[in-house]
Amino acid sequence: MKRPFGKELDRLYESFREDHSRLRRDLLASLPDRDAIDEGTGRDLSGSPSGGKVMLNRIVKIAAAIVVATIVVGVIGHFAGSKHSSGTAFGQVLAHIRNSTYTFDLTTTAEGQTAGAGKGMVRQPGRIRIDDPAGKVTSIADLTTGKHVLLFHAQKAAMMEIPHAEKLPDGPGPFAMFSRPVESLWNLQDGTEKSRGEKEIDGQSAVGFEVHQDTPEYACDIIVWARKDSGRPIRVEMNLYDPQNRSQSVTMVMSHFDLDVELDEGLFSLEPPAGYTAAHQKTLDETPADTPATPEGEKIEQALRLWTDGNKDKAIETLLSVNWAKPMAFSPKAYLFAMTEKAFIALKLEDQNRVRQEAAEAAGQLRKLVIAIWDLARTERSNRNYARAEMCLETTLNVGKMISDNHEGMLAFQLLGPAIQKKTLEEMKILYQETNRVEDLARVEEQIKAADALRESILQRVRDQ
Repeated sequence: MKRPFGKELDRLYESFREDHSRLRRDLLASLPDRDAIDEGTGRDLSGSPSGGKVMLNRIVKIAAAIVVATIVVGVIGHFAGSKHSSGTAFGQVLAHIRNSTYTFDLTTTAEGQTAGAGKGMVRQPGRIRIDDPAGKVTSIADLTTGKHVLLFHAQKAAMMEIPHAEKLPDGPGPFAMFSRPVESLWNLQDGTEKSRGEKEIDGQSAVGFEVHQDTPEYACDIIVWARKDSGRPIRVEMNLYDPQNRSQSVTMVMSHFDLDVELDEGLFSLEPPAGYTAAHQKTLDETPADTPATPEGEKIEQALRLWTDGNKDKAIETLLSVNWAKPMAFSPKAYLFAMTEKAFIALKLEDQNRVRQEAAEAAGQLRKLVIAIWDLARTERSNRNYARAEMCLETTLNVGKMISDNHEGMLAFQLLGPAIQKKTLEEMKILYQETNRVEDLARVEEQIKAADALRESILQRVRDQ
């Protein structure tokens, strides 16, 4: 029995969803202000409900963009490869598309939601580019070689293969097109169509043709509308659906064809653009550190090791002894601090999993160490040892700044920085209120606003991805 089409979308990126759930747990575990986060409500770090659902919707949209691109490639490939084009009206339409370099608008409706118009481009022979409506994802394919690249612009990442493709179902389903030549999935040929008659489309007199496909993979109706006088395409409608439940479908519409356009070959390059990172290409051994660890960086790493080993008092004193005015660099395996987002994207999936897990463990230990120093600061404040209390809070504030200032670090853990800063600043506010330090209190109020703004900017970067 076929799966509903929406479930196929879910299955394609199942591993992405799993990674997001794991990542969210890691983030929640690493954030120090646990009281402000109610895991039971299902609220994400931005405070919006159902963070998993938000990510799922984003993934479905990306998956749909990939599906659209591949389907269109298949359609165009068979328009271009029709072996029986004759002088008939449908043959004229196929001939126009076969011999042209052109652009078109592309809209997609899936799960009852219609995406805005994306842009499609075809450059003969056999190159196609699809830009999604939001401008976040570009899919480029070469029909002649079967190669493709996905560009994720927010991340500046280029993906040459579908991640976790081995997890795709072997049985029937629309995503079989990813593992089989598109030519075997489409068979648009002159003589297979039936007439849809004539009507006006976008202010032009048009003739319509319909081709029905019913393959083991999926069922599909393709409707082509073309100018009555010339056969130039005006509109192509493609409906993919589960034959056992036609309500489970995806509809794509190609419109506003421009067959008289010149397209630069660079738009169809399968090489990552300048500044983009090729995803899943390197191992950890191929990611050397740029600089050795500095003495102060080594102290922070030592403090985390001491804390993890249970030597908590020594860990606290080691972190409190860090001179934050000196240079700060870390050893290559201190992934939480040393791994950059670009280097992480470039790692093979198994190494990404290792880095993510170890960085999350380090973030969790750092969170506990910071909380212990806050507790120490409160004790010192209650004993009126205000200088010692302030020194403790200055230390945790510098920890937060160190993470926040690492703009090239792994995006997944950058929220840890402003979270530590804000909680520290709130503790400082109490200290300065108690000691009547008015100027310092005003300064801290402004810093709290800055920490909130930084948090929102990082969250926006997460949403953009």
